[in-house]
Amino acid sequence: MKFILTGCTGFIGSEVLSQCLRNPTITSVVVLSRRQLPDSVINDPKLNVVIMEDFNSYPVPVLKELAGADACIWCMGTTVGDKVLEVDYPLAFGNGFSKTLEKKFRYIHLSGATTERNQEKPLWFKGEMRKTKGRAEENMLGFATKEETKGPWETLIVKSGFVISKDIKSPRDFMGWMMGTKSCLRVDELAATMIDAALSGWKENTLQDVQTMGARGREILCRS
Repeated sequence: MKFILTGCTGFIGSEVLSQCLRNPTITSVVVLSRRQLPDSVINDPKLNVVIMEDFNSYPVPVLKELAGADACIWCMGTTVGDKVLEVDYPLAFGNGFSKTLEKKFRYIHLSGATTERNQEKPLWFKGEMRKTKGRAEENMLGFATKEETKGPWETLIVKSGFVISKDIKSPRDFMGWMMGTKSCLRVDELAATMIDAALSGWKENTLQDVQTMGARGREILCRS
């Protein structure tokens, strides 16, 4: 299978990339990135890095590199709710890539546990950021219902909880571990769950139970 990935220079995206490269079912990985990836992965024969000058633009050469992909795991995001990065970039990808659709395609969108899709709902804590991410979720869910993409396009929104490193080393990791499995999961568990959803699908269009994500991830990792 051919996967498209974004956010691969970040904490979660780099783990997703690492697991994709090790997964024998995934035969090709196209990474959309502003800069080149580390030497530790760049020479992998499965990897194709497309350097993007503008994530709002998908010219024909870029679309040719993406054509035929089976899934995308979108890990690009911020903690501040930057509208361009959170809303405009994934929407531009959907509008561009959907023109090449020829078969079933799964889009996995990494979001946050506290995001809010209702733009009218009053929020007292980080309201603008949460609504911005919620608007992005609604946009990408829309591709599964649009006349031109309904059927082949599937969207799964992953509302992750507090994500910590595989090895508990930092005070932040320890704090997350103390929160328990209802609120916190390891980065490798989250990555494994998203990759599994991209490969096999998910019965709902939103995954927000952190315990389910963690348990599924651990089950997959134990088998690999």
